[in-house]
Amino acid sequence: MQKTHYNKTSSLVSLAVISALAMAGSNAYAAAVSPKPWVSGDNVLNLGLNSITATESATKSAYSDNPSLNYSAWAHVGDWFVFQNTGLQDVTVTVNGSSGFVPGVTVWATGANVFDGGTEGFGSEISDAGFGTPHSFNATGKMGDAGTLWMANGQGGNVLETLGYAVAGVSHTVGTGWGETILHGANDVSLTNTFENGVGGSVGANTATLTFNDLAPGWYTVYVGGTDHTSSGGAYELAVSAVPEAETWAMMLAGLGLVGWRMRKQHQASIQAAA
Repeated sequence: MQKTHYNKTSSLVSLAVISALAMAGSNAYAAAVSPKPWVSGDNVLNLGLNSITATESATKSAYSDNPSLNYSAWAHVGDWFVFQNTGLQDVTVTVNGSSGFVPGVTVWATGANVFDGGTEGFGSEISDAGFGTPHSFNATGKMGDAGTLWMANGQGGNVLETLGYAVAGVSHTVGTGWGETILHGANDVSLTNTFENGVGGSVGANTATLTFNDLAPGWYTVYVGGTDHTSSGGAYELAVSAVPEAETWAMMLAGLGLVGWRMRKQHQASIQAAA
């Protein structure tokens, strides 16, 4: 499906409307999954130079590549995180794993509200492997696709949009539990530019990175799991970082230059006063 592009200013106005709808549409019984803590205990990504991190140990195929689940994700075994972005800025989401961990990561937008955790078994969805949600779920599809209703806004949860995913393991394009496509590499699956102005990234043997241009203020949800059933799994670090844009760097350098100039002037004045 072709992605629809909008002006970012209009998109931020739309975000407020969508978030209000999310509040009305969220399910009161949601509690299927719970987020893991960040190292600092702070899940807020401030505007400018800032990063929040988490360290966990993961199994080998909670994100994809588990043949028992027809290669779909297993929500109760992978790790969930939430963070709040406080300003319009470029943001990277990176998973660096140990030698035994081949990561996969997805980022969803929930707007003005933190992810409510979804609803166990919402809509009685059953995967082709015979599992209900979110024991098995679709980690790469758009909201409304099979295997996402348990977490989708207006259904079992309050997720508004899937933004992107990155898989360091192999692709699976047929025979998946929910009919989803799971592609190796970084993938932009957002349908609008309400929450960002572009999704990119990269993967390596034990790393997966997503980059979001102009990520809008609001709440975001991250899921991390292994993507190689032949691996051993292992420890990893998740880092969500704000990336200063060129204008920000220019302002910072100009500010440092001004501070240096004033210090020199004060030093010269002190020498003259002492003479």
